[in-house]
Amino acid sequence: MPPDAMGGMSADMMTAMPADAMGGMDADMMTAMPPDAMGGMDADMMTAMPADAMGGMGPDMMAAMPPDAMGGMDADMMTAMPPDAMGGMDADMMAAMPPTAMEGMGPDMMAAMPPDAMGGMDADMMAAMPPDAMGGMDADMMAAMPPTAMEGMGPDMMAAMPPTAMGGMDADMMAAMPPDCMEGMGPDMMAAMPPDAMGGMDADMMAAMPPDAMGGMDADMMSAMPPTAMEGMGPDMMAAMPPEAMEGMSPDMMAAM
Repeated sequence: MPPDAMGGMSADMMTAMPADAMGGMDADMMTAMPPDAMGGMDADMMTAMPADAMGGMGPDMMAAMPPDAMGGMDADMMTAMPPDAMGGMDADMMAAMPPTAMEGMGPDMMAAMPPDAMGGMDADMMAAMPPDAMGGMDADMMAAMPPTAMEGMGPDMMAAMPPTAMGGMDADMMAAMPPDCMEGMGPDMMAAMPPDAMGGMDADMMAAMPPDAMGGMDADMMSAMPPTAMEGMGPDMMAAMPPEAMEGMSPDMMAAM
């Protein structure tokens, strides 16, 4: 398939795409998809993508997605992604997502991610997220994560977050975490944080936590933190906590603890 194969399409044609449009594809076809397959798309077509556009896909196709499948996208297309873009996915497809799924993204695309990008997800999809789902990310992508990245999540999705959700992260990604990356969270999401939310972390990640890691939190979020929030930590993680780990806190946050 040539890079400009979708160039003859328009936004109106994209809007009219039926939910089962991808139903004729199979895992072998997905594996063979070239990195520039989406090169003929543009921001207008991305905005017009219907909520059920991915409905024809299944777990087998998702598992077969090549690492560079998103290589044809750019920052403008990411910015134009509609809130319900993931609406056609389900928990089985999420569970089948390969660890390399995000490899085709880069810092520019991560920085352009709209606040409501996760709006099409739900609690069942979150609960099915595989441990290595973030494996395709790297430190540069983490550093480019916008403050609003978590805005599309809600309390139900936070409560459903599996203990292994952070398993794909490593120390380099933790060290690159921007200070405002938690700004998209609110008190309701903080209150819904499950006891084992930090279960995917280890001592190396804790040691790499930047001094301003808590900079995106505020007093309301601190006040809403459940008593079980640190249950996923263990002695090794606590021993590895760097001295400057609380530098991002303020007197108001401390008073609200």
